[in-house]
Amino acid sequence: MAKVSLNYVKNLLKKAKTARQLHEDEISEAYLYTFPNRDIWRSTEGTTDRQKLYDMTAVDSTQNLTSTILNLLIPQNQQWAYIDVRQEVKNKMAPDVRRMLDTANKTVFKVLRDSNFYVAASEALQDCIIAGTGAICIMDPMDGKGMNFMAIPTSQLYFLSNYKDDVDVVFRESEQSAQYIYERWGSQAPELKEDADKHPDKKHKVLESVFRLTGEEDYCYNVYVGKEMQLVEDSYMPVNPFIVFRFSKTLGEHWGESPVRSALPHIRTANEIQKMMLQSGAWSAMGAFQVSSDTTVNFSNMKLQPGEVITVDQPLQPVPFPGNFNISESMMLQHQDSIRRMLFNDAIMPAGAPNTYQTATEVSARQSQFYQRIGPFGLRLETEFLRPLIKTLITKLQRRGMVPEFVVDTTAFELVVNSAVKKGIAMTEIQRDMQLLQMVQALGPDALQLIDMKKLASKILTDGDMSPDVIRTEREIAQMQEQMQQQMAQNQLMQGAQQLLNANEQQSQPEDPTAG
Repeated sequence: MAKVSLNYVKNLLKKAKTARQLHEDEISEAYLYTFPNRDIWRSTEGTTDRQKLYDMTAVDSTQNLTSTILNLLIPQNQQWAYIDVRQEVKNKMAPDVRRMLDTANKTVFKVLRDSNFYVAASEALQDCIIAGTGAICIMDPMDGKGMNFMAIPTSQLYFLSNYKDDVDVVFRESEQSAQYIYERWGSQAPELKEDADKHPDKKHKVLESVFRLTGEEDYCYNVYVGKEMQLVEDSYMPVNPFIVFRFSKTLGEHWGESPVRSALPHIRTANEIQKMMLQSGAWSAMGAFQVSSDTTVNFSNMKLQPGEVITVDQPLQPVPFPGNFNISESMMLQHQDSIRRMLFNDAIMPAGAPNTYQTATEVSARQSQFYQRIGPFGLRLETEFLRPLIKTLITKLQRRGMVPEFVVDTTAFELVVNSAVKKGIAMTEIQRDMQLLQMVQALGPDALQLIDMKKLASKILTDGDMSPDVIRTEREIAQMQEQMQQQMAQNQLMQGAQQLLNANEQQSQPEDPTAG
């Protein structure tokens, strides 16, 4: 592998910073009205300023959308992605290979459940909903057990996409302690030990870069420390450890768009109206009054405050304030409804609905509506987030020998992801099939014979996202049928033997001489 010069890395970083600079002001404003503590300009831990945040509709809607995507797109209690045998080779696949494939799928999701993946995914998805772009890093732990996932804050992220719109250049610019730097990269840079021993908490600038050179398949991973950009790691990886994904995207742009940024006009207006309503409440509660005085008052230099006393040559009387804030309140409700709608909150629970239980039919209908509305965005999350995540995780587990290497053979196996789009389409198809079945049933039993109920039930269970662990395979069904046939044959033999025994007993009994 060719060595990469520092100037080449600096030029790439400059291009990546230029690409982000076009969106930084709007992204910062989106964080201001939702989560100021994750602002794009905030590089280190400090005091969070929420003094300019008056309306919490956007904050609540963002949290609800993040929770909804986590529960419906990547639920913790379901295997939302798996490696499966391609349909055209299923009949040729040996049972032993299928069992090894099932074991590999369970291994992958056991690693996800035993790690901090869902915590990191929630933080990355929150960044994606607010800023339009989220990032998560998959790291091998130092003890070699399990897997570590870390959400990369927007303030530390720079990246570029190639001509296929794939993100293949990623930079993470952060500040780390000397102790962390030595424990992470000290094996390749022993000179870091002295600084780590003397000043373990001292912060140093760290630049991590991942990019792929032209014509190369592996990714170059370089790490630089300090202002002098000392190289502490120079390695090549078969996969990109940084998974960068976008909620939506404008053609020709590197950074993504977000529902919060799209709703900024409503968020900004609602925040300003709420501020004005608080000011109106303060004036209504405390008021301002005029009193008599011999002094001359320069009204151009006065700034009225609630409860203010104004000295004038008149008796004490309240100062009237014009304006009708009832109009502002109705405008406030309109903008709040628009914020909830643009952040998909009205799909699961309508605004102002009582906190009561919903029937299963209502829940299914609202979930179906959510799937349809989030369809294009869910498809992008599947393409840029879920699929690269599982592929990267499988590759890392293969290098440890925990997953067999044959599962990456794309001619025989495929990665299946039950995304929001696929779930919505599947539920629509199930409802259509059930309606058609009812229509066919009305035609009589002869027409119903045209439908294979076994195949229909299998399709409904599979497309309806039933857990694969409780669905019987074709081999298990064949074994059950064979056992039932054997049981029936045994029962028939026993009945035949019993009838023969009864007949023999009747023949062996002597005739009654008194009969007749």
